[in-house]
Amino acid sequence: MVSGTDRLHGLRDFAQVVSSSASLTDLVDQGAVVALGLLGAHSVSVVQFEPAHGQVRVLRSHGDLADWEQEWPDDATCPSPDLVHVREVTSSPYWVGSVDDPTTSPADVELLRRRGKRHAAAFPVVVADQVWGEVFATRRDTAFGPEELTTGLTFAGLLSSGLARLDLLADLARLAYTDPLTGLANRRAADEWLENRLAASETFPPVSVVLCDINGLKRINDSFGHTAGDELVRVVAGHLTAAAGGLPDTLAARIGGDEFVLLIDGADERTVESVVAKLAGTRLAYGAGIAVGAATTASRPAGAQSTTTASRALMRLADAAQYRHKQTHQVVPGSLTSATTAVAVVYPQGEDDLAERVLERLAQETDQSVERRLEVVCDQVARAFDVASWWVSRCEPGDALVDVLGRLVRDDARGELAQVEFVSGTRFDPADYPATARALVGGSYFASLTEGEATERANLARMGYVSTLAAGEQAANSVQWLCELFGDPQTSAGLFVGRPLLRALVHIAVRGAGHPIDAG
Repeated sequence: MVSGTDRLHGLRDFAQVVSSSASLTDLVDQGAVVALGLLGAHSVSVVQFEPAHGQVRVLRSHGDLADWEQEWPDDATCPSPDLVHVREVTSSPYWVGSVDDPTTSPADVELLRRRGKRHAAAFPVVVADQVWGEVFATRRDTAFGPEELTTGLTFAGLLSSGLARLDLLADLARLAYTDPLTGLANRRAADEWLENRLAASETFPPVSVVLCDINGLKRINDSFGHTAGDELVRVVAGHLTAAAGGLPDTLAARIGGDEFVLLIDGADERTVESVVAKLAGTRLAYGAGIAVGAATTASRPAGAQSTTTASRALMRLADAAQYRHKQTHQVVPGSLTSATTAVAVVYPQGEDDLAERVLERLAQETDQSVERRLEVVCDQVARAFDVASWWVSRCEPGDALVDVLGRLVRDDARGELAQVEFVSGTRFDPADYPATARALVGGSYFASLTEGEATERANLARMGYVSTLAAGEQAANSVQWLCELFGDPQTSAGLFVGRPLLRALVHIAVRGAGHPIDAG
């Protein structure tokens, strides 16, 4: 027999288990072991009721078990209508039965005999005002007395508290990873999903990011109210869920007010482009639409030292494609951005080496005109950063327009930089580009599809680039000069770190024109 003091100590210890258990498995495991001792039972089972299926399921059994019983049953279920005590325990503080008690149902008597026991007691476990299951205890020889029944009630109450706590933790976890308005995953869930997929150091099945946002949501909120806006957000969430249907491993998430992302693992490029086209072609109420951009990779982007930086790099590329779609209203087939060639945010051959190389080339030039010296600067910096193109431009005194003199572009067939003939005739008004206007008089700027002056960002989208680095200088004769380097999705994400160096080299090239540099 278990003494009253031992029962109190056992209940106290189980209360600590209840407050610290991290999972259902842990709680029912320790609960079955503790209940066996507290009740002086020969076996104890923790049972969960499944009313929707009309059955009960044994989760954990402990003690002197029959040959057919398992401590952790794989599928120990039986129809609940056959067990009369299940109906009684849902409406009574406890149930007791015995093979010798004529009021015990035949099914319950048969269950006891199969277990090799003569007496049983069951205590309801209640969660959120619903009977979740029971603690079912058996003995071979003597029935459970009043003290054991009282202890069983207290124990079941503690177990109920533990299950309610786990449900609360699960609800909090769901809230932490779920967007409450749409039921989709949230930004935290999306970040973790993507970082997990990019954790492999070797190549892996393609991982794709499809970014979406709602064009015109603010207008709809202002004109028709936030209820209409919320409904539109839910509609777009439904479109994302539909787009994810049938894909092998996909997560749909709402990551901002009108921003969504579809993360796809293992789909080929044609499948991803089909999803992009479907979403981009979606027609919404109130004349709204969806701007879409996508990027994919089959290995961690080069230079991404952590899964976090790799994840952000891939998201940035998709964001750039999305911004292009927003500006041009076009999704070009076959334009899915690949992140596999992204490089580290460092100078490929070191800042000092690059500066030294440029100065050496300037010293070797026979043509010491400003134009030629700026060509040398752009050529060397462009090759170091593997940019898509560069332009040299000038603005004559008294002229309101800038002449674009030439450019160097990527040879797509070879993936290399190739010189093209310099041309004249392309002109633009610097008043339309504030950052450019400031640079012309002696300054610099960096812009991308997501940062910088809105006019510069829009220009990038129109031209199909994702970033630009520019520096300018005004010569002694008041002619203003500008060097611009343009990056595409395959260009180094670290183009912006070249801003101080480009500014210094442009200054040297313009102010030192006609005075060769001493290479020694």
